Amino acid sequence: MASAGERQAADVDKDLALLWGVQERPNRGPKPKLSLDKIVSAAVAVADAEGLEAVSMQRVAADLGYTTMSLYRYVQSKEQLVVLMADAALGRAPEPAAGADWRQRMEELVGAVMAVYRRRPWLLRIDISGPPMAPMQLTWFDAYLGALAGTRLSVGERISTVTFIDGASRELARIAVQTETARRRNGVSEAAALDAYGQTLRRFADPERYPHVAAAVAEGAFDPPPPPPASGVEEVVGDVEIDASFGLHRLLDGVESYVRAREGAQARVGQDPADAGGAEGA
Repeated sequence: MASAGERQAADVDKDLALLWGVQERPNRGPKPKLSLDKIVSAAVAVADAEGLEAVSMQRVAADLGYTTMSLYRYVQSKEQLVVLMADAALGRAPEPAAGADWRQRMEELVGAVMAVYRRRPWLLRIDISGPPMAPMQLTWFDAYLGALAGTRLSVGERISTVTFIDGASRELARIAVQTETARRRNGVSEAAALDAYGQTLRRFADPERYPHVAAAVAEGAFDPPPPPPASGVEEVVGDVEIDASFGLHRLLDGVESYVRAREGAQARVGQDPADAGGAEGA
């Protein structure tokens, strides 16, 4: 009898076979009229319109005009379908802008992936089960690593940096989406929500018990933003997006500082940065 680990590995292998096109067509029965791409596209359309919870094998089959059993010739379960949906919906990483340095490239990638999450918030509900292995996931992983290729960080350090930045981007996007969803559900604008939060803090954040929160309130940190000017283009930027941008810049400041320190230390001892990076990053 196969162990749980062996069964999980077998499931991963089947998912990868479908993701990479190793096995797309059913190997028994008449020539199919469906395709895996059509099934995945239909499922993504349902999730985009109604959320991940609306996706089912029955619903996707009905939208395509086929029986549910027809879909099972291509995908074994909804769980496997979601794996395929997630990679297709993520899409390919954008190409680097001409002349962009590593910091600009990282900022572009983070902005692009957060835009995907904002457009398709259902992606944030899918658990991460391991490192990137699917085709579209690997385009982002490769792009992130490529952005850092000129930093003289070791391969291990580049992977660690990418893992942290990607995780931070995903979590900040999750916070933004959940906050926006709650506001929409309650019919409250961002300014009204911030004002209500500030009033709550003024009421309950006792300066003796929460001195730093109370000080932030007193300085107007949670006051609603001023109304936009009567003319001109209004730029709508949420608080979470501002925090994300600030945090990303500070994170990259740290990476940049570390890179400079490493290169300076290597120059003083006359060591090749790539050699030293490989040893230290192991």
